[in-house]
Amino acid sequence: MLNKLNTADPLFIFGAVAVGMFGLPALGKTMAIAHYIGAFLVGLTFRFWGMGDRSATPEHTRTGNILGRAIDALAKARQEDGRTFGQMMGDAVNDSIKTLWMICGFIMLFSTMVKIIDVVHLYPIIAAPFEALFRLLGFAPSLVRAMVAGLFEIDLGTVAAAKTMAPLVEQVAIAGAIIAWSGLSVHGQVASVLTGTDIRMKPYVLARVLHAVLACGATFLLMRSVDSSGWGFVRVIPVLGGLPHGVAEPGFVGALMRGITWSLGVPAGLAMVGGVAALLSGGLRWAGFVHRR
Repeated sequence: MLNKLNTADPLFIFGAVAVGMFGLPALGKTMAIAHYIGAFLVGLTFRFWGMGDRSATPEHTRTGNILGRAIDALAKARQEDGRTFGQMMGDAVNDSIKTLWMICGFIMLFSTMVKIIDVVHLYPIIAAPFEALFRLLGFAPSLVRAMVAGLFEIDLGTVAAAKTMAPLVEQVAIAGAIIAWSGLSVHGQVASVLTGTDIRMKPYVLARVLHAVLACGATFLLMRSVDSSGWGFVRVIPVLGGLPHGVAEPGFVGALMRGITWSLGVPAGLAMVGGVAALLSGGLRWAGFVHRR
């Protein structure tokens, strides 16, 4: 089974991105909420993916309690394996070390590719579609280079977005898109792990593209949302992120959001994100978000 989604770790969003790259700890809550909103919407979108391909789905995976099916599958796999417990532990450690080296290798490979793109003058070709898209969206052209880097490697792209001279709301939105896309480096890691299985990469890549679009849009709306209904709440920036230079207009919505701001300290925000992640995990399973091939 393949979950079409790999969500970013809250520690990565809060620590590495918000604090380490942007130097604004309060950004973590906004970016995390937008990221998991995008993940939930991707799950709903892919609810019926592959439902027509029932012949490829073993009968025992279609019915019964998911915990009971997991225990049955675990017991069956243990009987068929034949290895002793000590041998299984040793193999698990060896496989983990190999996987870590594989991940490091992919990061180095795609980081080098980003540099090669400049050296061999491929950057204008790869950047052209992003330049056209950014002109259409009204985003700063300087963010194109961050997007190209993020196409290949998530950390390089996010760092570039944080360092680019552009409006903060656009920097954070592009960083959110890069984190959701995860980079071809992560895609290569997933493909290498899936080698030899019947799990397909196509739905995974499509889900990554959709998540990038949704996360970017959700981040942008949370960072700079204008309420045209006259209810009085103008900027969400100071509410979800506690950032300077934003003012909430008086009114019912403004008062409500100020109350939420008061109630969400950093510990509460971290606990909330963890709870949201757990609820999303259960909700996505209930919605059939786990692909059956």
